[in-house]
Amino acid sequence: MTSQWSLIFVIVLATANPLIVGSRDYIKAEPRGFGGPVAPIPEESAPPSSPLIYSFDSDDSSLLPGPIISPAEALAVGVAAPLSNVSISRNGLITYKVLAGDTLSGIAAKFSVSIDTLFWANSGLKNILTLGQELIILPVSGILYSIRDGDTIEGVLNAYSISRELFERYNPDFQKGFAANQTVILPYAKPLRELVQLSRYVQGAPDLQTYFTLPARGWNWGILHDFNAVDIADACGKPIYASAEGLVIEESGSNRWNDGYGNYVLIEHPNGTKTRYAHTLRNVVTWRDYVAQGDQIALIGNTGNTHGPTGCHLHFEVYGAKNPFAIR
Repeated sequence: MTSQWSLIFVIVLATANPLIVGSRDYIKAEPRGFGGPVAPIPEESAPPSSPLIYSFDSDDSSLLPGPIISPAEALAVGVAAPLSNVSISRNGLITYKVLAGDTLSGIAAKFSVSIDTLFWANSGLKNILTLGQELIILPVSGILYSIRDGDTIEGVLNAYSISRELFERYNPDFQKGFAANQTVILPYAKPLRELVQLSRYVQGAPDLQTYFTLPARGWNWGILHDFNAVDIADACGKPIYASAEGLVIEESGSNRWNDGYGNYVLIEHPNGTKTRYAHTLRNVVTWRDYVAQGDQIALIGNTGNTHGPTGCHLHFEVYGAKNPFAIR
């Protein structure tokens, strides 16, 4: 009889609290939106309702369990070290330590700057990052400018077409006078060396229109831009031809950045001119090959610094003569 009453007592107790069976406790898990079920947080240890800081591990901010605050905003509200791999100087420059899985495009997206900005601010930067590598990141797309003797604020802003208001917005500690070796942020600017190079190759250059042939069969945009070049758009994988006969003096096909060129072929011609064929998918010639006009030398690609819906195009440069395919 005693054993029967003991059995009835156990059944009643289990019915009253189904989470207790014998001496082992179970907590019913609740789904929390993503990542599978997790145990509920006891009320006494629940986090405060103030904004949280996250390290941007997900590309989709909608998956994060709270509001995102940028590192600069975090410092502004008094958080001493919002991210262990990020430090911020008074002028807004960010020092970022590369984490496992980081890519240049991912870092640029995290901080809302262009990939070009990363390369311009970090001399010698390569496409392949290493764990713990430190990168300087600007608070806006643009360049870091080191002031030289004789520079004036008006001269620099005019040269880079930047308004005084925009300049002061990103240089809050700037004093009215320039000091040599002082570094300032030039928002939305790009290095003037590209403009210098362009004038260097165009001014006084001979017009050799009949010497070169169109190096690809795609759409020639015809707009003369950096380094006396035009862009010819076509699908990736379409052929690129030597614009004139000559010797291949450089060939880079290892998918490196190469100052934005990506893969490229550089040919020196018998009359002393040179032509460069950049952003190639793959090169079919190598260093010291001698090619005839019209020989296939590469395939159109989108390596290096490319933009647009697909990025697939040929960047065609001419050295020592006018680019005959610049029509506007």
